[in-house]
Amino acid sequence: MTKPATISEDWATIVAVREPKERFDTCSLFNSSHDDSCISPIDQFIENALGLNKLWATHPTEELAPEIGILFLLGYVSAVESYMRALVRRLIYCDQFSQECCEKLQLSYGAALHHKADVLPEALLEETVFSGKAEIIKALEKFVGFKLINKSIVDLLEQYEMVCQLRHCCVHRFGKLGAKNAIALGLQSHKEFLEKPVLLTKSSISSIADLLFVLVKSINNDVFRHVMQRSATGKLKGSGQIGIGWTWNKAKDKRLYQSYYLVFASQADAQISPSSSDLYERFRKIHKQAGSRTREK
Repeated sequence: MTKPATISEDWATIVAVREPKERFDTCSLFNSSHDDSCISPIDQFIENALGLNKLWATHPTEELAPEIGILFLLGYVSAVESYMRALVRRLIYCDQFSQECCEKLQLSYGAALHHKADVLPEALLEETVFSGKAEIIKALEKFVGFKLINKSIVDLLEQYEMVCQLRHCCVHRFGKLGAKNAIALGLQSHKEFLEKPVLLTKSSISSIADLLFVLVKSINNDVFRHVMQRSATGKLKGSGQIGIGWTWNKAKDKRLYQSYYLVFASQADAQISPSSSDLYERFRKIHKQAGSRTREK
């Protein structure tokens, strides 16, 4: 039986403290039957973000309780981070060039012992975060060998960085703007808001969601373009051939192409991805002279 909270005679007991109702058990808080291995990273992001959209879109007024606004902001940034983790993990698992980037990286013994093969690359990301522009750029280059130079995506990432600074306020200061975050956002324009709480409305949450949808889908397309072009025209260390052995015969290449397609394709977007067959034909048309073993059509 829980003891009632009382103020003791101890001179330092300034507030009443009672015993917890029960011991905290993390094992009861996870869904062990969950399996998202058949869902692409982009569709995981879309489903997560749309779930958040539904929650605030039905709110009866434009104004949101500050605590609710904070939770939505945290949710959207978390959806981006989850997408990046899934994307990098899936590429390391299926793409030889990404595997080459990670050959010298170390895994913990516990991860090697207990992770399944398809999620083992996740252990490489244990010390990696994606809550900012620099972190995303660095991780894509480190694990995938992709140098982000697309100016429009860099601009989107700069805006994402602003969202992440707000997120830092929410995580560490319950929504209040700290000096470090103000400096990152622009001290001259934000100094009057120091120690003031973030106030998010349905409109501002909508703007954040829209920005992150555009950002994630843009990264998805740009990385797909890079990875597929590299698979046809790049050269692995010590390899005597260009690419990963495309034959440019649809039947022979189907399984290999599908392994990449499933990492990037969306079936959850309002406009779903073109079929694997159609995209393969476009890919073959551009790259069929590179690294082919045969010239069969």
